[in-house]
Amino acid sequence: MTIRAILSLAVMVMVVDGCRIAGPVGDHPGTLATSPEPALVTETTREVLTKRAPDTLIARDGSNCRVGATVFAATASGSQFRCPWVPATTRGE
Repeated sequence: MTIRAILSLAVMVMVVDGCRIAGPVGDHPGTLATSPEPALVTETTREVLTKRAPDTLIARDGSNCRVGATVFAATASGSQFRCPWVPATTRGE
């Protein structure tokens, strides 16, 4: 194999592996699946306590995550969701 072929293969493996191991997302606590999206440093996985239509997921600690309509409809309360969660603000700030 040439060095170019080896480098191409290595890059392909990293891309496929990176997509496979991105953050956990699950339908039920304790049930995990992988996400096809690359994990970002600012993303964390939290339990969805409730949802606020049309596009906001609310975590147990009060932080929120805005998502698209399809993701909103498909995400159940009690599920684990990976997102760049925004901390809740306190009144009067």
